[in-house]
Amino acid sequence: MASHKIVRRFLASGALATLAVGSNAGAVEGSPSTDAAPTAERAHTDESIVVTGIRLVDTSISATKSNTPLVETPQSISVVDLEDLRARSVLSLGDALTYTAGVFANTKGVTYGGDALAIRGFGNDGTTGAAPNTYIDGLRLGGTGYVSGGFDPYLYDRIEIVKGPASVLFGQSVPGGLVNMVSKRPKDEFGGELLLRIGSFDRKQVGIDVTGPLTASGDVTARIAGTWFETDDIYRFSHRNRVLIAPSLTWKIGEDTSLTVLTHYQDDDFDGSTLNWLPTIGTVIDNPNGTISRELFTGDPNYQRWDRETASAGYQFEHRFSDLLTFRQNLRYTHTKLDNRNIYINRLLADRRTASRQVFGLKEYADDLTIDNHAAFSFATGAVSHKLLVGLDWQRMKNGTDREVILNGRTLDVFAPVYFQTIGPRNFFRKQDYHPEQTGLYAQDQISLGDWRLLVGVRQDWASSKTYDYPTNRTLKTKNKALTTRVGLLYKFDNGLAPYASFSESFVPQYGTDARGTTFDPERGRQYELGVKYQPGDGKSMITASLFDLRRRNYVTPDPDNIGFGKQTGEVRMRGLELEANVDLTAGFSAVAAYTLLDSRVTSSNDTVSGINPETLAVEARRQQGLRLMAVPRHNASLWLNYASPVGVIIGAGARHSSFTYGDAANLSRVPAFTLFDASLRVDLGKWVPSLGGLELSVKANNLFDKTYVSSCAGIDRCYYGQARNGTIDLAWRW
Repeated sequence: MASHKIVRRFLASGALATLAVGSNAGAVEGSPSTDAAPTAERAHTDESIVVTGIRLVDTSISATKSNTPLVETPQSISVVDLEDLRARSVLSLGDALTYTAGVFANTKGVTYGGDALAIRGFGNDGTTGAAPNTYIDGLRLGGTGYVSGGFDPYLYDRIEIVKGPASVLFGQSVPGGLVNMVSKRPKDEFGGELLLRIGSFDRKQVGIDVTGPLTASGDVTARIAGTWFETDDIYRFSHRNRVLIAPSLTWKIGEDTSLTVLTHYQDDDFDGSTLNWLPTIGTVIDNPNGTISRELFTGDPNYQRWDRETASAGYQFEHRFSDLLTFRQNLRYTHTKLDNRNIYINRLLADRRTASRQVFGLKEYADDLTIDNHAAFSFATGAVSHKLLVGLDWQRMKNGTDREVILNGRTLDVFAPVYFQTIGPRNFFRKQDYHPEQTGLYAQDQISLGDWRLLVGVRQDWASSKTYDYPTNRTLKTKNKALTTRVGLLYKFDNGLAPYASFSESFVPQYGTDARGTTFDPERGRQYELGVKYQPGDGKSMITASLFDLRRRNYVTPDPDNIGFGKQTGEVRMRGLELEANVDLTAGFSAVAAYTLLDSRVTSSNDTVSGINPETLAVEARRQQGLRLMAVPRHNASLWLNYASPVGVIIGAGARHSSFTYGDAANLSRVPAFTLFDASLRVDLGKWVPSLGGLELSVKANNLFDKTYVSSCAGIDRCYYGQARNGTIDLAWRW
């Protein structure tokens, strides 16, 4: 272990985010921390390009809001760090999490930019495509349905996935889990990266990331990261363009005080439809006219538009009063606006080739202000040590949506489409403003007695909202409050084994209304989890196994009869097994393996389900018990093997498998299972030509054999083709 003197010097240097192995984010939400420091054997800097062995990330900041070792945290957690993001040249959040246990990534293929995913079976149940429970630097990313999500992975140093309910520390929390993305932050030494990327579908991308001190004393450091790309995709008229810039600055006000300012601006200009779903018959069910092409574009270039701008500014402040008490305050303001127009398939007609379509347009905006204050106390009562966290957070959002629709759009021949059709005038049908507000008071104690670790937490939330409905001139007000708890017990054996048991709860106030204008009840979740973690003494490997029983009540799913609206369906139960291994093998070989078994059941429902053929099967309004959820695979498995040679070459290969899923609420259609293969090659050119030191060439391909598959369906005529073969060539210069 590093000596106490080294630790103190490290903390005083203000290196805000290098506590975790292989990442630049180790302290609580990116702030300095006294909780942990890296050992000399595991220290890592971004300047090292090619890794000669496994780089294990063994701490988490999201599960406890402190830099707690994973092996001592009684909960299942996965971490994807900067080196992982670089190694696989990830292009989206979904790409980043494809080899993570408990995560079903890219559930909607390339739609929504590849950001759609589910954790432990729960994800974006609405039409947004955004990741479930998305957090940035520990603060929740709000927004209305379509306007949220979609941040570029180039912005982050680290992505953490906390599985199961997390309301005690974070407030609103979908029970499946949360994704916390940690932003890149300034460093004490000058360094940077220039990235040039070309790829499939005419992709062109440039990235730049520069950091270093602004003053001779090093008290003020800065960083600016940004990227630009344009690309097409497998379906026609799918051109996308993105510009992103993220400046940040850190001021070390004194030895015990620091302030980090984080800002970002992102502009997305996408031509292609975000609702490019396809008929069930012709994709997963045989169609007498043939198979629908995955290149089919169901919209029309005369109308399509997806123009989204997002800007945020915030800070992270920390002051350490003593070794026993530290105060932190994190704040972020985010403004997002979206202009979106879509034409999408409504129903495949009797000839099985002509589809009726609906025209759907909207303008949305969101102004979100979130602040989190907490004090961390470290003390002992006899032989028992405590890390007590007491916090108060507050969220206020002002979100609005203007939606327009033409109920009967022009039909489309899905086997011989004709584009550039004349689109009629847009008709206003819905305008609403949402003003939700939430205050949370929480406390958590991490208790240690010998090799025992006890984690207890409690939170009280007060939530309210006002919904202004302009067509009816009605104001709907809701108030909710909830007490959520969390407890976990773990024992750490000397041989590296750490069995644990935990219980956690979640609470999500449901804002907005259904198609009838009725407000939603709050959603509740709870989970029981048993697991065991194993970390050998050399610290180069980590294996986790967990069993869980997860319940979600009053959750909102899309209303198939009223696009853009949702409805609540009672209770869903998820029971599952997760296995995850990140292991160092031998002679330069390493592996990342994951397996998830999910048994999803609708245990209580007031939903109305229909058959796959509405012409012959009548709609039945009845309780549906024992049905499985749509788009939730029973089995999900992946394996990535890595070989790092002594001559600066790293070869990687992986396989991903998903079992079949049900494609409709009545469980009458099945989406076939699929297996995909990926590969990568990285070369440190400086190892071959010394004058090229700092240059790395990398090549990667996802879906290497270009398998055509359907990633999921979410009802009749709402299926998504999975990603086609997608390759990139990167040339990166790092200094």
